[in-house]
Amino acid sequence: MKPELRRWALVAAGCAFWSTSAVAQEGAPPDAVDLSAVVRLVKEVSPRLAAERQSVAVAEAERVGAAALPNPTVGYNYFRPSGGAATVFEGSRQQQFGVELPVPLSGQRAARMEAAERGVDAARARVLAGGSTLAADAAAGHIDLLAAQEQMGLLSASVTELERLRTIIVGRQASGMASRYEVTRIEVELGGTRARLGEARAKVADRAGTLAALLGFPRWRPQALGSLAPLEIGTEAPATAQERASGSPAAVAALREEEAARAGIEVAKRERIPTPTFNVGRTWTSDPFGAANFVGMSVEIPILDARRGPQAKAEAQAIQANLRRQLVEAETAANLDRLAQIISHRKTSLEHFDREATQRIAALKQMAEDAYQLGRGSILELLDAVRSRYELQQARVELAAALLEAQVRYLALNGTLEQRLGSARR
Repeated sequence: MKPELRRWALVAAGCAFWSTSAVAQEGAPPDAVDLSAVVRLVKEVSPRLAAERQSVAVAEAERVGAAALPNPTVGYNYFRPSGGAATVFEGSRQQQFGVELPVPLSGQRAARMEAAERGVDAARARVLAGGSTLAADAAAGHIDLLAAQEQMGLLSASVTELERLRTIIVGRQASGMASRYEVTRIEVELGGTRARLGEARAKVADRAGTLAALLGFPRWRPQALGSLAPLEIGTEAPATAQERASGSPAAVAALREEEAARAGIEVAKRERIPTPTFNVGRTWTSDPFGAANFVGMSVEIPILDARRGPQAKAEAQAIQANLRRQLVEAETAANLDRLAQIISHRKTSLEHFDREATQRIAALKQMAEDAYQLGRGSILELLDAVRSRYELQQARVELAAALLEAQVRYLALNGTLEQRLGSARR
């Protein structure tokens, strides 16, 4: 095959590969996902996290460059006299060939390799921290979607209930036991509830689209599976701030950044030492012929520039990284304590709600309907009971969703979200 045809064939094959990959990627997410599946999608096939992983490849490429040895320099010179006496040589022309090789004798290469290795560790830690944050946001988005679906289901059930009550009231009006006002009032209530149901459907579509955009999957409209049952996790924190933040991906990333910055100080110190350059070559003349070999060495004398600036910059960056690590550890410890308290309070609130309100919802519904059919209650009391049941159920969904989101963010912050979701859902 001709080179040009081969090149176009490779281009076409590459385009087909990327097109196939894009289609496979877009079709990868399932239509319905639970909380564990969302976290797995973030870790395994999320384009957003895949883009962040390329920073590790960049750091590994820098490590390859840091390990490279300096290249020799090959030189060739041609001399020809242009007039005057032959003070340099007696031949009609002179040629010179030489090779120069820098030899780092002060450990610059080893220091650069160590700094590059620390840079790779820092890049990997940053990806893990970014993945943990993205997983927490995606899990929170899944919880929001699940809560919106449950609230839409409650409104749909309220519409069904109001339609049943309207049938009863219309029948009572036909028998002379209900007024036209009662029929009109139930129809107005039904119309308002249907409007809220339409808004709830729009909210579900918005939450699904937000989750798809967060993970980076176009044209994906997921359905949330699972329940808003709280996770069985412990929130006991160690004594010191450093112990509380030790497992946090953000704190680990800050520590790796500090180690990379400290390795940069050593590189700057080594770079201040001049690198000698050794050269060897041969020169010869023609008409008449004469030849000579030479060996030499050149080295920079750091008089005008002692390279204090790069070392001072590296030291300042190390101090900055140390302060940033301390700040991240303090923030992480404070946020873990805050989330632990939020989880405790919300869990208590949900337990009180279930004990004092949830168990009475069914009885409230039956009592209101019986009172109306027996003529002891008005249409307003009946509708108020329907609205109260919906509001109580909606409040229960909001409480459960808020508790579950706080638990998910707590687990993501201390770096155990994926493991604890797997064990909690078994």
